[in-house]
Amino acid sequence: MHPHPRHERILAELRIHGSLSVTDFAQREEISAMTVRRDLAELSELGLLRRVHGGAVTVETDPTGGIAGRPVARPKAQDGKALFTFGLVVPDPGYYYPNIVAGAVERTTALGGRVVLRVSRYDPDHERRHVERLIADGVDGLLVTTTVTDAYATFELLESAPMPVVMVERAVAEAPVGYALESVRSDHAAGAATAVRHLAGLGHRRIGVATFVTPTSGHIRAGYARTVRQLGLATDAAVEDIDETGDVAGQTAAYLELCKKTGTTAVLVHSDHYAIDFVATALELGVSIPGDLSVVAYDDEVAQLAAVPLTAVAPPKHDVGRFAATACFERISAAGQTPFAQRHITLAPTLTVRESSAPPR
Repeated sequence: MHPHPRHERILAELRIHGSLSVTDFAQREEISAMTVRRDLAELSELGLLRRVHGGAVTVETDPTGGIAGRPVARPKAQDGKALFTFGLVVPDPGYYYPNIVAGAVERTTALGGRVVLRVSRYDPDHERRHVERLIADGVDGLLVTTTVTDAYATFELLESAPMPVVMVERAVAEAPVGYALESVRSDHAAGAATAVRHLAGLGHRRIGVATFVTPTSGHIRAGYARTVRQLGLATDAAVEDIDETGDVAGQTAAYLELCKKTGTTAVLVHSDHYAIDFVATALELGVSIPGDLSVVAYDDEVAQLAAVPLTAVAPPKHDVGRFAATACFERISAAGQTPFAQRHITLAPTLTVRESSAPPR
């Protein structure tokens, strides 16, 4: 383990327990006691801990050697050297969420913990069973992405959980239940605004939007509509929901005809999967991309693999996972202290410009 990650684990253990034993930490990390003492000396010089006989104590709170309500270090036979365990529930193991999982695992591991992953596959019943199982197993914190935005039964279950919960990529502040939960998510409305501003900056005045209906699409539509108004763009551009369970190619052909009829010269398309099909259908119908129609995709998972590499909005998926794990850790390490404010954290997406967007001709 490199010095800085090891230092981070030392400080994480001090935040949770208030104190650290050189002998115990060395055994769990499989390093020498001398190495731990050297680390403690370096951190002490920085004012980040106070050395005592046999170890160190935190400078953040009164040292207690074990603060009520905080997780205890797991025995090696159970799950290695983890100081705490987070349960992570996501809907899909293959699209969008792998980067969120990677960010959560990276941050949790750096803090000395481990992640137990459960996948709901967009089944609300599976989702609730996974959450119930993780609660029964006694994980120290939960990171949950519900199958839908209005998964109120799951929200109620999570509100009653005995451990800290952070919702991931879901907004709960305005929900009738679940509003007491913390959340970390991408600001998809801001992502849509970034796309519209990019296209308007190229000179497009009629910018449309076509989306699959997902938990994200409502935020995208809201950001799109607000930015169109703010920039004074035409409000009669082609706007459609695409039913992914129906004839997608036929709906796309009809939408492209609507673009032609309304004079729409650029579109925001959600998600990447649909954007790739969208471009393929457009090219088959003789619509030039970006000559006749500029296209910006949303998600940036596989956008660069389209027939015309797609300009795309990329939600900060990896950072969402990292911030969610950090927020949950801060809750478990603050047990027994004066509560701090509930947080709803939003992170701004970025835009990658490729070949599918250009000035109108």
